[in-house]
Amino acid sequence: MPKLRDSPKTRMDRAFMAALRYGQAMRGETDKDTMKLLPKSTATYYKRLHNLDGFTREELRILIPRYFNDRQLCDAFGVEYHGATPELKGGSPDV
Repeated sequence: MPKLRDSPKTRMDRAFMAALRYGQAMRGETDKDTMKLLPKSTATYYKRLHNLDGFTREELRILIPRYFNDRQLCDAFGVEYHGATPELKGGSPDV
């Protein structure tokens, strides 16, 4: 049977996990270190890793600034990456 095309959700989940693992590796951290940052139990953290939709906003507010860069964040949430945000010169942008 031919391999089926990955769904957008599958690609986003894979990008999220890859970014998390990359961020942990760059900091020399493991899941045990990450668990210490989160307010929930070890079992809850592992449940969240198997069902990424279960992460709460509170947990994402801890994980994202620590482990993700802007490109990885766009990939994980399925948003097109446009590079750095342009600076506004002279006040408000033209609409």
